[in-house]
Amino acid sequence: MLRGTTTPRLALHLPLPEVPHAPTEDNLTPLRACIDEIDLLLLKLLNERAYCAAAIGHIKKQLGLPVYVPSRESDVLRNVTSANEGPLHGDAVRRLFERVIDETRSFERQQYQDNLSK
Repeated sequence: MLRGTTTPRLALHLPLPEVPHAPTEDNLTPLRACIDEIDLLLLKLLNERAYCAAAIGHIKKQLGLPVYVPSRESDVLRNVTSANEGPLHGDAVRRLFERVIDETRSFERQQYQDNLSK
């Protein structure tokens, strides 16, 4: 859940602009605006994910648990690829989430280093 909210996240189904049978360049504007809106939502969700992952890392450190658990990463990748309804291919979803996981881990390392230097 997003911080400060009490309702679970639901799949986003934004209304997509119509694609006419005889498109013109003017038809690109609403589609690009839709992509811009989705990009901002993705950014917020990715930052929220990083916050959650950093909190998990902090708790694991306090409990003396290993930070990196390969089986958990496999579970995450299996979860997102099995939930994928397309149009992205499963391999593309896997690569995207591998990158998200890598960047999140990098953020956690940076947070840990910053806390050590304080």
